[in-house]
Amino acid sequence: MSQVNNKKNQTKMLIGNKDSFDATFREFYPSLYRFALTIIKSRTLAEEAVQDVFIRLWEKRNQLKETENIKSYLFKSVYNQCLWLIKKQNTQQHYEQQYALDAPLQLSEEERENWEAFKPHIERAVNNLPDKCRQIFLLRRYEGLTNSEISDYLNISVKTVENQLTIAVQKLRKELHPFIKNLIILFFIENL
Repeated sequence: MSQVNNKKNQTKMLIGNKDSFDATFREFYPSLYRFALTIIKSRTLAEEAVQDVFIRLWEKRNQLKETENIKSYLFKSVYNQCLWLIKKQNTQQHYEQQYALDAPLQLSEEERENWEAFKPHIERAVNNLPDKCRQIFLLRRYEGLTNSEISDYLNISVKTVENQLTIAVQKLRKELHPFIKNLIILFFIENL
């Protein structure tokens, strides 16, 4: 596709033309996938990286400014997404290994049962958070990203990330308050 057609598709895509978006996807997906595969070395993660970039491109089409070269923009976005996925995967593996080593030493059978009984309440409370708040909380707590990394990934300010995390913690405290009291009581009774 020529540079002129790329520019036309980009302009149409910015105003929400699905056909232009589809044409851009069909043109660039194969080369972006191959590029991602050279970085990530995993077919599944390479597909995920490219698809995430296109999803974000569509979701944020109204916020994007016209770039001189959509191809460069897409390749840079895929590169950044691959780096983020590698970091996410490394962080996840680190915590899985750490948990596998530490968990049996830290929790007695009774404590593990108490934790398992409490876990659904935590999951429900997290799922009850507003969408953006939940997304930011999960990226911070379970993916191990810093506020700055979340800010870059979601294309929002660090202050917004901080505010959303504060809201998440406040809402979780409020919703989990009755259960936390029970856990504290159980903890003290078990340690008498």
